[in-house]
Amino acid sequence: MSTRYIDENGDEYEEEFEYEEVEVEVDEDGNEYIIESTPIKSGAFIPNGTNFLDNGSTAKPIIFDIGYNPPASHQNDNGQEYDENENNNYNNNNNNNSNNNTNLKQQQHQQQNGYTSPNRVIRNIEYEDSENNVPATGDEDEDEEVEYEEDEEGKVDDEIEPILKYNRLGHGITEILKKDSASCMAIHPKFLVLGTHWGSVTIHDFDGNEIKRYDTQNSTITEIVIDPKGDYIASCSQDGKVVINPFDKSGEQFIYNYTRPITAIALDPEFANKNTRQFVSGGKQGQLVMNSKGWFRSKETILHSGEGPIYAIKWSGIFIAWANDHGVKIYDCSTNTRIAHIPRKEGSPRGELYRCCLCWEKPNQLIIGWAKSVEVIQITEKVDMTTGHTVKIAQIMNQFNTKYWIGGIAPFAEELVILGYNDATTIDGQDDPSSVSATPKMLTNSSSSNPNSPNITGAWNQGRVDGASKPSIHIVSRKTNSSITTDNLSVNGYQHYKATDYRLDYNTDESIFYIVCPKDVVAAKPRNLDDHLTWLMEKLKYDEALDAVERDIKTIKSLPPTKIKEVGEKYIDYLLEKKDIRKAASLCPKICQRDPLLWEKWVYRFLNLGGLQPLCQYIPIGNPSLSCAIYEMFLNHFLQNDPDSFLKTVTEWSSSLYNIQAIITAVEDKLSRQPNETIMIALAQLYTYDNNMEKTLDIYLKLKRGNVFELISRYPDLLFNSIQNKIILFIDYNQSEAIKLLVANTDRIPIPVVVSQLKDRREYLHRYLHTLFLKDAHIASDFHEIQIQLYAQYEPELLLTFLKNSGHYSLEKALEECSKKQLYEEMVYLLGRIGNAKEALNLILDKLHKIKDAVEFVEQQKDEELWEYLINKSMNNSLYISELLENIGSNVDPIKLIRLIPEKMEIEDLRDRLVKILSDYNLQMSLREGCREILKSDCVNLEEALVDSLRMGRVVEDLTKCATCCQPIILPRPDSSIVLYFCNHTYHSRCLKSNDSTTANNPNQPQQQQTQQQKQQQQQQQQQQQQQKQQQQQQQKQGLEVSFSNCPICVQSSQTKISKFNSRKIGQ
Repeated sequence: MSTRYIDENGDEYEEEFEYEEVEVEVDEDGNEYIIESTPIKSGAFIPNGTNFLDNGSTAKPIIFDIGYNPPASHQNDNGQEYDENENNNYNNNNNNNSNNNTNLKQQQHQQQNGYTSPNRVIRNIEYEDSENNVPATGDEDEDEEVEYEEDEEGKVDDEIEPILKYNRLGHGITEILKKDSASCMAIHPKFLVLGTHWGSVTIHDFDGNEIKRYDTQNSTITEIVIDPKGDYIASCSQDGKVVINPFDKSGEQFIYNYTRPITAIALDPEFANKNTRQFVSGGKQGQLVMNSKGWFRSKETILHSGEGPIYAIKWSGIFIAWANDHGVKIYDCSTNTRIAHIPRKEGSPRGELYRCCLCWEKPNQLIIGWAKSVEVIQITEKVDMTTGHTVKIAQIMNQFNTKYWIGGIAPFAEELVILGYNDATTIDGQDDPSSVSATPKMLTNSSSSNPNSPNITGAWNQGRVDGASKPSIHIVSRKTNSSITTDNLSVNGYQHYKATDYRLDYNTDESIFYIVCPKDVVAAKPRNLDDHLTWLMEKLKYDEALDAVERDIKTIKSLPPTKIKEVGEKYIDYLLEKKDIRKAASLCPKICQRDPLLWEKWVYRFLNLGGLQPLCQYIPIGNPSLSCAIYEMFLNHFLQNDPDSFLKTVTEWSSSLYNIQAIITAVEDKLSRQPNETIMIALAQLYTYDNNMEKTLDIYLKLKRGNVFELISRYPDLLFNSIQNKIILFIDYNQSEAIKLLVANTDRIPIPVVVSQLKDRREYLHRYLHTLFLKDAHIASDFHEIQIQLYAQYEPELLLTFLKNSGHYSLEKALEECSKKQLYEEMVYLLGRIGNAKEALNLILDKLHKIKDAVEFVEQQKDEELWEYLINKSMNNSLYISELLENIGSNVDPIKLIRLIPEKMEIEDLRDRLVKILSDYNLQMSLREGCREILKSDCVNLEEALVDSLRMGRVVEDLTKCATCCQPIILPRPDSSIVLYFCNHTYHSRCLKSNDSTTANNPNQPQQQQTQQQKQQQQQQQQQQQQQKQQQQQQQKQGLEVSFSNCPICVQSSQTKISKFNSRKIGQ
C-alpha cells in the first residue's frame, strides 16, 4: 500500500508501507504494553469502515494509538532532542526534488486527490493603527512582489468582497512593543494577555489599554493560557518557570520551577472550581507532566515521555492533546488512557522549525495545523465487538496540505482561518546545505554586512532573518479545502520574522482573530454590515448597498436611521455623474423621505442638470410640503418647455402648493405670445382653482374640451346665466347633451331666448323644438308653425305625427307648406280635417296609389256618398277593383260592387278575390250561428240556475230581525205572520202593511228633495201600494192568505238606480 506526502517545497512523493492495528494498555507509570497486533493488508477495510486505498476521498482512516519503539534520538548542543534519521531523510528529500519534476508531481497530486487550485483572492492589507489611525505600509518592493503574485494566481477578482477587516492594537501594547517584543498571547472573552521576550505578562482590554502586569518571570514567555472563567492566568518560560497568577488579589499564586525550558502548558477546564488545581506542561525535557495540588505539596504525574520535546498542549473537557516529534496524541482523563496517536508524515520538517497549532473546535473535535498539513480529528465512541465495551476512537474527518507554512489555525463558522508564512528568498548562504527555502538565512549583529540594517536587540533576534514575505491570512473552505480569500498583512518588521515568530489566537465569542508578531499585534474581525456597505459603494454597487440598508431597516435595525440617506445620496450623485437622471429621480422618495430641506437640495441639483421633468412625478405634494417657490419653479419650467407636462402637473397638484394668480398671469402672458390648446386647458383648470367658473366655461366651449356638464351641475346658479349668451357654442360642444340640458331647464333658460339665438342654426332649432315637443306637446305651442317647416325640411317622416298631436297651427298654412314639399300623406290628413274628403281621396288614389289606405280613409269618414265616389272612381281601373274586392269587407255589399264592374274587364286575380269574398261571407255566417248557440246556451243555464235558487229553502232563525222595525222576527206572542222574500229580507206582515204610511209621513226622507219627475213616480207607486193594501184587506176578510208585493228594500234600490240612469241621460 502507498500513500502520498508533500515535502517542505510542496513536492509530492509516494511511499509503500503497511499498517497494523495494535491494541495497547498503559500502566500507572505511563508505559505502554502491546496486547494484540493485527496487520492490515492492501485493500482491507479498517475499523471505521473507510477503504484505506480510497485515494479520491479526503477522509483518512481512523488511527488508533499504535505501539512502536521510538527511534534513537540525540540531543544537540542546546539539549534539544532530534531524530538523526528524520533529519537525514528530510535533507535527502529536499535535495532530490528538482525543479524539473515539480510541475509533473503537482499534476499527479491534483489528479489523485481530486484537488485543483482554486481562483483565490489575494489582497495586500494596509490596516490602520487603532491608536493614531496611521496606515501601516510595507516597502515598495514588497508591494511589487505581491502584485506579481496576484498575476501568477490568475488575475485577482476584485468583485469578491473581503471577509475580514484588520486593525492594529495600540495604546498600552504599542508602548510595550517599543521596548520589548511579543512572544505569545492568550484571548479571553473579557480581556487579552500578552507575553513578551523579557518575561512580562500584561493584561489588556480589546483596545490595547493595559489593565494589569505581572513581572514574575525573567526570560521569554513561551505560552500563556487562561482558565475558562478568567480567574487564573498561567504562563511558562524558557527558564523552566511556570507561574499561575490570579486575576485579582484574592486568588492564590502558584509558581513551579523545572530544570529544562517549558514550551507548552494547559490548565484544567475546571481549574478555578477544583481544589486540585491541575495543569499539564511540557517542554524540552520531553515529558508531559500533569501537576495537581496536594495537602502538603504538589503531585507530578508523567503522562508521556521519550518522544522528543513537547511543542504544544491543548486541554478541552476530558481530553488532552499534545504534540511531539512523532506526532499528536490524545489522552482521555476520564479513563487515564491514551486513546489516539496521529503520526507525522514521512519527510516532515523538524518539529521545532514550525509551530504545531492545536485547536479544540468542539469538546470532541480537534484541528491540527503543522508545517503545511491540516487535519481535523473527531473523537467518537465505538462498541468493541470482542469485549462489548464502549471505547473511544479518533477519526480523521478531513486532511489537506497547503502551499504555505502554517503559523496558526482557528475555526471560523464553516471555514477555517489559517495564518500562513510564505516561502522567502534567503540572503548570504544560499548554498548552505542546512538552509532551506522556507527558513531564510539567520543573521546576527556581528554578521550583518549591511551598515543600514536596523539595530537588532532582544531575545527574539536570535536567528533573525532578512527578506521574509508578508504573513497572510487564508479563509479556507472545509468543503473544497481551498482558499476563499487571502489577505497579505503588512505587519511591522515582517521582513525579519521566521514562521515561529507568528501566532494566531481568537476570541471564541465574537470570532475575532489576533495575529501576534514581535513588534505588532493585529486584530482581524468579520466585516459587519457597515463594512459591507462601504465595500459595495467602493465597487459602485449602490443598488446592492441600498437593498442591504432596506433589509436591515425591516429586520434587525442595526444601522442608524440616517444610513439610508448617506448611501442614497452617494448613489444619486453617482447616477447624476453618469447622466442617468431618471433613475436618480426615482431614488429621491426613498432617500429624501419626509425631509423638506433635503428635497429642496436635490431639486436645485436636478434643476442645474436640466432634470426637473423626470423628478416631477416623484416630488412630494404633501407630507412633506415644500416651499411655494419649488412648485412654481416646476410649473414655470414646464410652461416654457413642455405644455403636456404643465397640464398634467396642474391637474395633479393641489392649488394650495403655489400662488395661483402668479401662475395664471404667467400662462396668460404665454398665450398672448404663443397660443397653445394644451396650455389653454391648463388655464381653464387654473381658473377653476381660482373659482372663476365663467372663464373656465368659455375655454371649455371654445376648445370643445373638458367636462362642461359636470361643471354646470356643480355651479348651476352661476353658469346657467352664462350659457344664455352662448347657446350655439354650448350646442356645438355636445349637441344631444346640451339640448337635453336646455329642455330640462326651460325655467332657467327661457324657450324664446334659445329660439332667438338658434334662428340661423335651423337644424339645432329643429332638434331643440322636437325635444321640447316630445317632453310636452303644448310647452312650445307658439312655435309649432315654425316646427312644421322644420319637420318638412329635416324630418318629414315625423311631420304627420306632429300634425296629429298638435292643434296649435293653421291648417291652411300647414297644407300650403306640405304642398310645397309634396308631402301627400300629410296633405290627406289636413284635407280630411278641413272637410275636403273627395280631394283627399283623389290624392290617395292619384298620388299615393294606395287603394287600401283609401278604403281606410272612407271608413273613417263614414259617408255613403264617399263610398259610391270611391267605387265609381275605381270602376275604370282593374287594379283598384281588385283591391276593393279584397279590402272592402263588410262595409259595402259585395254583390253591389260586382254588379258595377264593367263587362269584359279583365281583373287580376278575380277568382281569388271572389273566393275570398265567399269565404269571408261563410265565416261571418258561421260566427253568427256560433254566437247564437252560445247565447242560447247561456240563457238556458241562467234560467236553470234561477229556478234552482228559487227552489232552495230559506232559514229563519230566532235572531233574525225584521227589515222594517228591526225587532226579532219571531215574537213570544206572534201578532202577525212572517213574510220571507227570496232576497232573504224578512218582514212582519204588519210592518209591510204600515210601510206605505210610514214612508209617506216621514219628513226626513230624501224624496222631498228629488225632482218633480221622481215625485210623480213616487205618487204612482203609492197608488199601486194602496190598491194592493185594499186587495189584502179583502183577502183577509175572505179568510185567505195575505198576498204581498215585491220586497220594499229591493224595489227602492232598483228605483234609485233607474233615477240615476235617467239623470245621466238627461244631463247628456
